[in-house]
Order: sequence, then structure tokens, then C-alpha cells
Amino acid sequence: MARPAAGTLAVVLTLPLALPATGQEYRDIAAGAGLAVVTGTGGPEKNHIAESTGTGVAVLDYDQDGLPDLYFPNAPSWDDPEDAWRARSGVLYRNEGGRFSDVTEAAGIVTDVYGQGAVSADFDGDGFPDLYVTALGPNLLFRNNGDGTFSEIGERAGVADPGWSIGAVFLDADGDRTLDLFVANYIETDEPAIRAGQRTRRWRGRVSVLDGPRGLVPQANRFFRGRGNGTFEDATDAAGIGDVPARYSMGAVALDFDDDGDQDIFVANDSGPNDMLENRGGVFRDAGLFAGVALSADGATQGSMGVAAADADEDGLPDLVVTNFAHDHYAFYQGVGPSLFLEDAVGAGIATPTFRPLGWGALFFDAENDGDLDVAFANGHLYPQVEDDAALGETYGQPDQLFLRDGRTYGTSTLGPPVRSSRGMALIDVEADGQWEIAVANQDDVPTLWARDRPSEGSWVRLRLVDPAGERDALGARVTLVSPRQSRWQRAGESYASDSERILHLGLGVDTGSAPASVAVEVRWPDGIGETHRALAVNTTWLLRRGSAPVDLPPQ
Repeated sequence: MARPAAGTLAVVLTLPLALPATGQEYRDIAAGAGLAVVTGTGGPEKNHIAESTGTGVAVLDYDQDGLPDLYFPNAPSWDDPEDAWRARSGVLYRNEGGRFSDVTEAAGIVTDVYGQGAVSADFDGDGFPDLYVTALGPNLLFRNNGDGTFSEIGERAGVADPGWSIGAVFLDADGDRTLDLFVANYIETDEPAIRAGQRTRRWRGRVSVLDGPRGLVPQANRFFRGRGNGTFEDATDAAGIGDVPARYSMGAVALDFDDDGDQDIFVANDSGPNDMLENRGGVFRDAGLFAGVALSADGATQGSMGVAAADADEDGLPDLVVTNFAHDHYAFYQGVGPSLFLEDAVGAGIATPTFRPLGWGALFFDAENDGDLDVAFANGHLYPQVEDDAALGETYGQPDQLFLRDGRTYGTSTLGPPVRSSRGMALIDVEADGQWEIAVANQDDVPTLWARDRPSEGSWVRLRLVDPAGERDALGARVTLVSPRQSRWQRAGESYASDSERILHLGLGVDTGSAPASVAVEVRWPDGIGETHRALAVNTTWLLRRGSAPVDLPPQ
């Protein structure tokens, strides 16, 4: 959440928060879908930075009925710093075929922590997804009991990080077929400091706002190595994470940036250089500067919050989009070779329309099933006080944005109304019908569930990967559509403090006259072993279980 340095000249630009819509319209269906619990952090004035960061959202099929469910972390609230904290539990919503019911209490997942983010993975390999919740300490690990309930085992499992954690990523870093866990930590603080928070800075010289992050003490990130028995050991130093300078870390995503077959980790850092943690056999080093992702195109640090990774230009190399603070465009790091990125938000067409908004969640996905990867951003200001001075021309709630890819560039449209101060963002196909919806966590408000107004004209195929020979989620696996060439990676944790549905979705084009009736895909499993599956019928969800024939998963 970077601010202009003291003594710099502030230039007021009057760019729109979003360009006019391009015809790709989405509407919010959250109310009709039953998503009604308010989420957020702290009091309405946001006097301390911990009250401003908001929460994320995770998608998981916790009961394995074929329909994706939703979990929203939550944090205490209050009207005045002198008031008692009013506990607000995170919320687990069960998908009942397009409408969700609150099953938090029945599932045994009621929380009273200062929740921030969530990521899901089957860490114990029993076939049921578990849930890790980041918090302003301690973090929680909910083990799925397989009967519709969870047990919290964070401390017993060794992952109850007591710091202020926001992003988290599950991955098999050392190829031992056991999941490991990376946790992105932010700032050292506690309840007395939050209660004593005061608005001591000036935003654009006009309104008093909360302090930070610059000048506050950053907290070191943590790495927990899975032992293979349902517990983890703190391997932060042994894995080289302890050698990376502590920064204000927020979003994180796993990707193979150097194409050597293992999973590296990109970390979005607020008001400091981003990290690219290069994996060398389970030991990491920061290669962000060498890879070209640490700084902006002009060599400056940015206020980075969220991140998404995908092969957006279909050249076989991963690309990154990173959301940043207001009055500083979001970054687009184009992969131009193994281990090398070029920041080109201007060339991609996203620099101008993202200059004024303040971004959090980020997602690559195919909105139209036309075979192109589009990108969405969750936006919302940090400071409610921007609305106190009309001369600023800013609002606390900001339109979420959708950028539709057209060749090498993106055109812009807004998502909405309504307009809220959004934070975490995740993909969910609510009805498993081949059309993505977007779940958004909003600050001190009910969630948003964006749904496309009209059915997509394009064909698609959805793939669920299971690896019984390794860790079941097959994190790090890569699927490539043979023709037209497209790639997707299996991962757990992305965006801002969020985790999308564990489904690989491939749009196949909108020309119905030439659309194929079936496709072939190549799977590279996490250990490098490859499989090819042919004659997969389109507009179908397929279960690809390593070593077995594909299974058609019918709609529920």
C-alpha cells in the first residue's frame, strides 16, 4: 500500500475509475444465492492498518458432492476503539445447486480469530479437502473429517503461525509427495496496537488516514514442510525462506517460472520489491530482481497486494498480473523466456484504467469460452476518509474490473453494480455448467457473486485432476490442450488471501461451425511423468485420475 514519498510533487490526474463497459455484463447474484453474512475487519473509521486489509474467500467441495462450496474468513468488528470486540465467525456456505446455506456451526468451523485469508488442499491425502485460515495470529488448520464436519488442528499439526498472516500457498516443494505450506506475513502488531491506532498520515495532502505500512515492522514469512504423517515442521530457515529479507507480504502464488519441473513461489510485497522464490530441490532463494518481477517497468517499488499467474499469451510461459495501490497502475509481467519477465502493463492495455483504483484480488480466466484468458480485479480503497473531501474525486467503494483479451491487448469493462470496497476474489463454477462465476469478499459488507448475464456461446472442457500416486491434489501438474494450444496449472492459493475452485477450465472458441466435438489433452504430473487423453467430449467435466481412463462427471 505504497504512498508517494515525502517531498515528491503530487500531480492530480482525473482518470476514470473504469472505462465504459464493452458489452460483457455481469450481475451480482449473491442475495438470491443466499450469501448474506457481512465480512470485514475492525471498525468503520479504519484507524489502524489491520482494520483495512479485509478478507479473502476460498472455494472447496468440502462434502464431495460435486458442487463447489464457499468459505469466507472474518474478523471482529467494533464501532469505537473503546468498545469490546464483537466476534464474527468465518462462514462456510454449502452449495445446494445454485443456492447456498450457512453450515458453519453444523460443520464445526466457527472461529473467533482475526481472520484474513483461506486456502484449501487435501493435506492428509484422505480424499477430502481441508482448510487453512490465515489470521492476525494464530492461524487455523481445519481437518476435514469426511462426515461434513471439521476439526481444528493447527497447533497440533505445527502450522499455527502466531504472526499476522495474509496469503498462503500449499505446494509439494521437494517432490516427496507430501504437501508443504508457505505463509505470507505482513506486519508485527497486536490487539493493544490496533486499539491505539490513530490516523496520522495525509492522503494527497487533504485527509488524515491510517499509518503504514512504511515505518512499521515487517514480519518474516514462514515455510512449513510436511512430514507425511499429517503434521508439519517449521523449515523456514532450512528452506532458505529465512534468508529472504522480511517485507510486507500479502499475496502469493506457486508457479514454475523457470520451467525446471518444480514449484517456485511469487510473493506480492507491499511498498517493497516483490519476491520470486526460486526452488532448488526444496530450498529457495529470491530471484525477483534477476527475473524482472521485483519492480515496475521504471524500476520503482509498488504497493502490491494480489497476484494471478497463467499463460495468458499461450506461448508456454507463465505470465503474472499484480494489483497495486491507488495512483499506480497494476503490473503485467509477461513471461518472455524461462526465468525472465518483462513488465508491460502499457502494452497490455491495463495501465491507464488501473491507475486510479486500488486493487486487491486478481484472476486469470476465460470469461467467454473463446480460448483467451481474460483478467478480473477486485478494487476498493483503503481509506474511508477519501469520501470526506470531494476535491479528491475518490470513493471508498470502487468498481471491480474485467479485462477481456483481444489478441495481444485487453479491453476494459466494469463488473457491477453494486460498487463496494472489495478485497479477496476467487473463481467458482456454481452449477458446474462451464461458465465461471466470481466470488468476492467485501470490506464490512456482504459478499458479491458475479455471474455472466447471458450464457457463453463458446464450447469448453473442465478437468479435475487426482494423483493417487502422489499428493492427491496434484499441485504443480500442468495440463496442455493439444489444439488450439493452451495450458493450465494446478495450484492452491492465489489472488489476494483467496483460493479458487480446484478445476482446470479450458474455453474452446465461439465459432460453433468449426468447434470440435472432442479434444485431446496432455497432462504432466508433478513428478514429470506425462499422459495423453484423447477424444474427451466437449462441454463436459472430466475426472483425470493418474493411471486410469478419464471419467465423465455428470452435472449434479
